[in-house]
Amino acid sequence: MLKYFLLKISVFLSIPLALMLLVGATFPPTPRSSTSLLFAKIEKDAMLKESPSPRLIMIGGSNLSFGINSQMIKDALKLNPINTGIHAAIGLKYMMDDVLDDIQPGDIVVIASEYQQFYGDMAYGRNELLRIVVDIDRNSLNDLNTKQWLKILPYFPRFSLSKLKPNEYFVQQSKESGVYERRAFNQYGDVDIHWNRPGKKVQPLGKLSNNFNETLIQEMVDFREKVQQKRAKLYVTFPGYQEASFENGKEGIAEIESKLIENNFILLGSPERYKIPNNMMYDTPYHLNKEGVDLRTQKLIEDLSKVLKKN
Repeated sequence: MLKYFLLKISVFLSIPLALMLLVGATFPPTPRSSTSLLFAKIEKDAMLKESPSPRLIMIGGSNLSFGINSQMIKDALKLNPINTGIHAAIGLKYMMDDVLDDIQPGDIVVIASEYQQFYGDMAYGRNELLRIVVDIDRNSLNDLNTKQWLKILPYFPRFSLSKLKPNEYFVQQSKESGVYERRAFNQYGDVDIHWNRPGKKVQPLGKLSNNFNETLIQEMVDFREKVQQKRAKLYVTFPGYQEASFENGKEGIAEIESKLIENNFILLGSPERYKIPNNMMYDTPYHLNKEGVDLRTQKLIEDLSKVLKKN
């Protein structure tokens, strides 16, 4: 009897809870969440639609947003750079799919992905992807595959309940922008607000997982074919990565490079070339200070120049 009673109680309570979660999900973005860096996607989508040719579209996570000086690229290569990088946890699969409709003939597309995307299931997103597809771009909900849905659904209850918190509706912005805010991005999609700020001590990341994602490589091959069908070119480069973290994960990084070569991707440079000195980090192993940003960007300019001359 007690078990039956408890079962009835749990069913009774689960119904209003489920309704609460559904109602929360339908609420528009809260004022607090609307200030986050994820909402920079709105401006980046506009750049993809409006920037004139010749264009350089860069795909990746925050290794790009915190690691590129697009003005340098524009001045050196006479290309209009579009830095689509926001956050690695959006997942590389979504990042690739999201730009496809806006690729134009003659575009140069460069993937610069965090190394962790190639291991496990990080390429299929986390909480950040859920927030993107529900709060910012609901049209892309139908484009998610099964793996992406399985990764984002566990975050749904917390996401929905966050819409019901009173403090999400009372936001007092400081005069000085934080580096993880929507307003920290410049006209090219780079985060440059931190360039004149002191960095922090950055703890190195460890070894990469042993679970290499072969499916992601095939998804990149499929993406390359679609890019080429649009009469655009695809190249792959490597993220600016803290030297200490690089040394810890060099075996896994070498495997990534080997798989890319095996699948005939045109590579811009090598992983070792984009290994960045420890003193050029800002606050994570992928986020560079101004000196690191300029170093990484100069290397990318040199590597792009070489392949563009050949082609």
